[in-house]
Amino acid sequence: MVTPRAVSLTIGFGWFAIACSSPAPREDSGTNGFTSASSGATTTEDSTSAGTTVSETSTETEDSADSHIKFDHIDSDHPSGGCDPDQIPDTNGFTFVKTIELGIDTLQAGFYDSTRDRVVVFSYFGEGRVLDIQGNILEQVQAPPEALPKLDGGAYDLASDLALLINQDCDLVEVDPETFATHAVIPLGMAHNMSICAGLAIDPMSNLYIASHGTDELVVLDRSGQVEQFRVDMLGIGMPGFDGIAEIAGSENFLINSTTNLTAAIIAADGSLIAGPGLVGDAPIMGGGAVGQPDSMLTICTNGHTWVCDAYETSCSDFAPDDGDKMACGCLVVG
Repeated sequence: MVTPRAVSLTIGFGWFAIACSSPAPREDSGTNGFTSASSGATTTEDSTSAGTTVSETSTETEDSADSHIKFDHIDSDHPSGGCDPDQIPDTNGFTFVKTIELGIDTLQAGFYDSTRDRVVVFSYFGEGRVLDIQGNILEQVQAPPEALPKLDGGAYDLASDLALLINQDCDLVEVDPETFATHAVIPLGMAHNMSICAGLAIDPMSNLYIASHGTDELVVLDRSGQVEQFRVDMLGIGMPGFDGIAEIAGSENFLINSTTNLTAAIIAADGSLIAGPGLVGDAPIMGGGAVGQPDSMLTICTNGHTWVCDAYETSCSDFAPDDGDKMACGCLVVG
């Protein structure tokens, strides 16, 4: 989440070149309802070549890492391939692998698109990058205007093949993952008493897990956004400033972070604490690396890695599961 401090930005990607300060979060506004939209986003144009600067700290190569991936049970009739949870042990800690340079500032929303096997990361202002899971930039994109300003969370809904974005006004925006055009907008803030929505994840039952930063709560809704399942006081588990959240593929657990204490923790599906909190950079939750202010988080089901993006810098950090890389994409959807 972007806090109401001045952030000096100099962005020069052809279509957008200004120096500005980050606006302060607004109070929640909007009504409970469902609004369709048809406007879309266009790919940005840039005369510079898209590339990635990767600083390695692991001596293990990509090929050797792949050699010990644990594969789940595959069911050809299941939209995500099927899942045998007993074959995929829960991950309770991650270790830093490398830094991935994106070339855009104020990284706030990201997700792994398991259908297209690619990562998408957006800035608070809507500029985005599409990358492969090694961190190589493939494309420059723009978030749709309905998700702006103050974009602050993202997830991929495999069951409906839609990207989900959320802004600090707590508007949930369903987006075509190919064109990034808006499919629908669902205002959530007033209906569920949320403030400054700052993180989004989706579980295998298609429930939405939302970080309500302004109320220090985890709010869980059904996929329609209309039915509140439950909410959790994050102060009660030592996570003030609750911000990023991502489901750990292969389990029903979630990795979360705090931008106030710069900590991470692992919680169960009901919000109860499993591990942590601990400082990002300290074992056993997230060991190593140098994330200044952890914000957007995403997990990659093809290898079990998690990316943590820095709120005020231009890079994400790749962390590998301590129990080894694992293929868990079959566990993304149940039923």
